[in-house]
Amino acid sequence: MDLNQILNEVGPLFEKNAPTLDKENTFAEENFKTLKEKGAYKALIPKELGGGGVSYSDLCYFLKDLAKFCPSTALTLSMHQHLIAVLTFKYLNGDEGAKNTLTMVAEKDLVLLSTGGGDFLSSNGSATKVDGGFKINCRKSFCSGSPIANVAVMSCAYDDGQNEHVLHFSAPMNSDGIEIVNDWDAMGMKGTGSNSVDFKDVFIPDEKIALKRARGEWHPVWDVVSTLAFPIFIAPYAGVAEAINEKTIELIAGRESKTTHTAASLGEMNNHYKITQMALENLIENAKNLDIKPDSKSASRALQSKSLITKYGRECAQSAMEALGGYSYYKKVGIERLYRDLLAGEFHPMQAGKQKELLGKFLMGGTLGD
Repeated sequence: MDLNQILNEVGPLFEKNAPTLDKENTFAEENFKTLKEKGAYKALIPKELGGGGVSYSDLCYFLKDLAKFCPSTALTLSMHQHLIAVLTFKYLNGDEGAKNTLTMVAEKDLVLLSTGGGDFLSSNGSATKVDGGFKINCRKSFCSGSPIANVAVMSCAYDDGQNEHVLHFSAPMNSDGIEIVNDWDAMGMKGTGSNSVDFKDVFIPDEKIALKRARGEWHPVWDVVSTLAFPIFIAPYAGVAEAINEKTIELIAGRESKTTHTAASLGEMNNHYKITQMALENLIENAKNLDIKPDSKSASRALQSKSLITKYGRECAQSAMEALGGYSYYKKVGIERLYRDLLAGEFHPMQAGKQKELLGKFLMGGTLGD
């Protein structure tokens, strides 16, 4: 599978339609149909399981470049792909269940759904033990791609009367009690269809509970998720910063008069962009194309790089608008739309304040779960 060819074929059309998606607050459904037809949703799945067999790093850079054309499309695709990345890692390390899941995803061309912010250390909701499984009640927000998703991969808090736990599970989106709440009306990333999803007394059989862990505590699963999933869903934000950098330089190059202030702001913008670029490269290298044994060190590096990309991506955009002046405030210029899309990056786990706290404790000899 040639991801560059796919990008060249779909990118210009996606870029043309992106302003309309933003203006009309419309889900980018046609983009995703096109990507599915071209096999992009199963690109990372190994060839022997029916997928495209592309490398992990190539997929990350593809998502970064796709975001330059349409941030919403790249982010939504990434929220499926980060789940595929973890499953592929497990398969490469001998997990038979992951092999079966990936084969099914490839054969049926399924879209996996997760939440962009409600499933981290503590999760939310309430699970109740019943005969043969659990009844799940919760609402998950920021579920990008919900209108086309086939399988929800989520978690839910569970109190057994003695200890608080979190249950990780998957469920078909057409299960009784699962309902998409059409509430995605946000500042940016408007084409992602990141609606909330309600689980009302959804029955999850015992055998579908993939993991039971202590609530609020760091678990080795987060070493894997931070190391391998974060590069995929943060790559689009680095792509947005790159688009802002390139677009601003192009706009200013066409001006007849350029002030000293413009030059200084432009230089500052490019400095910030370069930090996001280097942080993304470090983030992707940290995953070693899935040939890694994730641990707290690799997780810590991933969390740090994620924070750098979101922080300096925002500062890149702010400097770009200062360089362009009031002209940047016009919607027709396109910078303000990219800026709004970029702001969503901070709200993926983990947010900057918590990342700095955990990193500091880790550097003082503690663990990420302290």
